[in-house]
Amino acid sequence: MNKSILPSAIQDKNNLALEQCIIKAFNIDTKKLLLFPIENVDEDLLPILAKEYHVLGYEGWNLAKNKEQKQKLIKNSFKNHCKKGTMPSLVQALANLGMEAELEEFDKYGGKPSHFRFKFLNIFERELDSKLQNDIKELIKIYKPATRKLDSIMFFLCSKAYIYYIPRIKTSKKITLKTKGVAL
Repeated sequence: MNKSILPSAIQDKNNLALEQCIIKAFNIDTKKLLLFPIENVDEDLLPILAKEYHVLGYEGWNLAKNKEQKQKLIKNSFKNHCKKGTMPSLVQALANLGMEAELEEFDKYGGKPSHFRFKFLNIFERELDSKLQNDIKELIKIYKPATRKLDSIMFFLCSKAYIYYIPRIKTSKKITLKTKGVAL
């Protein structure tokens, strides 16, 4: 089985020998040179791919928290750019960054025609500060249709908690109940 990363059209003995020399000289893991699947790419190369796929800056990169979100942003960039300028692409761009947001059109809340607003249900362990709000507004400006106007952004901050519950049962027999913590 050929383990070369070269396209089959240029796999002759000279190119394969050159590839082996490069691998030995630089001790390169060739799997990291493959761009797809994106999971193989080193984290240092992700900003280069982000620039190539037009997701750098306010198009999502500023809001990505970890390597997985950056990879997901790059993976879905083609689909998002195909639908760019539509409301579904805006919702998908936020979902790629791991944010739960609900889009409300003007008719649902009694706003002016062609207006909308967002309810952020969970921003998942991010600090709610002016930088985050500004980055979200800029992302919305980039992905929203040109004919639409953002009215407001609402944040509902959620946290994880343990809730203990103890059911009460009244019987004539003796019953032993054990409680168990439930994470929400």
